[in-house]
Amino acid sequence: MSGDAARRRVNRLADSKSPYLQLHADDPVDWYPWGEEAFRKAREEDKPIFLSIGYLSCHWCHVMQRESFKNRTISDILNKYFVPVKVDREERPDIDAIYMRAVILMTGQGGWPLTVFLTPDLKPFFGGTYFPPEPRYNLPSFKDVLLAVKEAWEKRRAEVLNSGSNLFELVSSSLSIRAGGEVEVNMDALDMAYDQLVLIFDDENGGIRGAPKFPTPTNYLFLLRYWRLKGESMALRIVERTLDAIFLGGIYDHVGGGFHRYAVDSAWTIPHFEKMLYDNGMLLRLYAEAWAATKRPLYRYVVRDTSRWLISELRSEGGGFYSALSAESGGVEGGYYLYSWDEVAGALGDEVARMLGCTPVGNFGHGLNVIRLPSNLEKLSDTLGMDLFSALNYISRKLGELRRAKQRPAVDDKVIASWNGILLSGLSYAAAATADQDLSKAATDAANFILKELYSDGELKRYWRDGPSEARGLLEDYALMGWGLLDLYQWTGRNRYLDAALSLADDILEKFASQSGGFYDTQPDPDTPIRPVSIEDHAYPSGYAAAVHLLAQLHLLTGEERFFQPAREALKAAWQRLQDDPLSHISLISAIPYILDSGGQLVIATTGDPWQHLCQLASKMFEPYVVISASRSEALKSLWEGKDAVGEGATYYFCRGFKCLLPTSSLDELGKSMRQVSS
Repeated sequence: MSGDAARRRVNRLADSKSPYLQLHADDPVDWYPWGEEAFRKAREEDKPIFLSIGYLSCHWCHVMQRESFKNRTISDILNKYFVPVKVDREERPDIDAIYMRAVILMTGQGGWPLTVFLTPDLKPFFGGTYFPPEPRYNLPSFKDVLLAVKEAWEKRRAEVLNSGSNLFELVSSSLSIRAGGEVEVNMDALDMAYDQLVLIFDDENGGIRGAPKFPTPTNYLFLLRYWRLKGESMALRIVERTLDAIFLGGIYDHVGGGFHRYAVDSAWTIPHFEKMLYDNGMLLRLYAEAWAATKRPLYRYVVRDTSRWLISELRSEGGGFYSALSAESGGVEGGYYLYSWDEVAGALGDEVARMLGCTPVGNFGHGLNVIRLPSNLEKLSDTLGMDLFSALNYISRKLGELRRAKQRPAVDDKVIASWNGILLSGLSYAAAATADQDLSKAATDAANFILKELYSDGELKRYWRDGPSEARGLLEDYALMGWGLLDLYQWTGRNRYLDAALSLADDILEKFASQSGGFYDTQPDPDTPIRPVSIEDHAYPSGYAAAVHLLAQLHLLTGEERFFQPAREALKAAWQRLQDDPLSHISLISAIPYILDSGGQLVIATTGDPWQHLCQLASKMFEPYVVISASRSEALKSLWEGKDAVGEGATYYFCRGFKCLLPTSSLDELGKSMRQVSS
């Protein structure tokens, strides 16, 4: 019998494209993938469904697998009394959204691994996150949980079913939306979001007060926009304080580059070690915008260092970008990123080792250290006898030599459409802001890969892994990829990417629009109990918010009402949510100025390649609500009417609302005039 055949006799996950599901193919648990086969078994055998949701780079998902899903006693209980179902939340975030909401409603908190018990008709009745094999961390043992749920199902069935029905109604209500009626969209929501961010700002450490500490780039992208719109200096101060603290802390990998997922403490010092594509794509955009807004060289350094890491560590041979690096290395959380005192002191000297936060006992514990930077960077560069950026590169090189001997973390090699869309936006803007053609090429290569491998005949697949997945694209895939392609068009002037963004926008209107206004997360699917409408941001903008941004910007470029009306109605339908909880919907709030004519159009007419002019624009100005067109297109016929290049350089044409400026060939003159129009 072949090895593959033997694996398939264990459970049904071996043939999945998901590396997370394949990881569980050898478990003694009789896993089913999400689908009718599992649901039918639950109905026919009158068993509850045990639903476990996780992802490959999740440390505690691996822990629970080793402790419980490889445990014969526990797996026998699961197989005998339940129908076990495994879901990769990166493959099916729609399923995760439904049952994460249920667990949060039940327990007040969520996370991964997500553990949920369902009736055969898919209604949740009990759940949690990680459960240990023996009682600890103030948690019951997983075995005891399973036996308690079994007893409840057998002896208190009516109570369980009633609880499941009531909870499911709450979940359905919280993941739905109503038409906005006579709501008038206004700018007040931006002021509310800003006021709340000021109230919770951690002035000592940057970010939001408390721990754990997530980068939450959506907050600071919003604050940069608020600063540009309102001239509020405090908004910019919050951004700079936070970006400085994130970079200096252990959440940034000062040896290899790139950002870890979050910090477990309030001062950004100790990271949770997984590295996600979406975090790094969002933070790349944020630091690039901060560089454009402030011209601080440190932010330019972060942009280049992060880009280098992304291209060297996460880019596939075809040009698309992989999803993540695991938090684990050799079964040890963070093992790849930690150093002993002797390693650091031997490579850099005792004084520098101390300046990097290292101690003989270890700032992480067990004699191991996370590398971080001192607040006084000038002293660090003086100690090493070189300028700051040479010093940072020297530290990276010396400690990188030691790291090469360590076991590398596993790569989750799914190329996810939505996450690549986030990266397209970050890379294309960063390329222009730093005038780096290598970054621009990386962005166009990634876009070309997605368009070739995942998008055809109006259908976008969720991800690629040795071929396209069967999983259909979700709203976030269409919207974030469309948004990324539109950014790529704006910062390269290549019409192919505009055409693709227009095509994806049409697909959104056809496949995801709700008659109540707004957008469903999914296309119709008989295997999901509801079509959720998720408008809250998580680590990146919701698909709902991304769709509004995409449609609103396309309206500014094309002038077509078919894009404007759905965007406005989506905002109206979500309006009460924005009032009740601005910070959970900050990406959607950030789209409001487009709807209220605070955006503008800038045409760059030139007889040659517009690249150098786009780079000059990105480096000299920060105008986040201005859409840019540097190439003629049939779709933009009305925008380009009467706009021709005058002379050999570029001619700039700017309009906002019903005010248009006279054309100019001077960026300095353009910048001054644009501020006058907006005031």
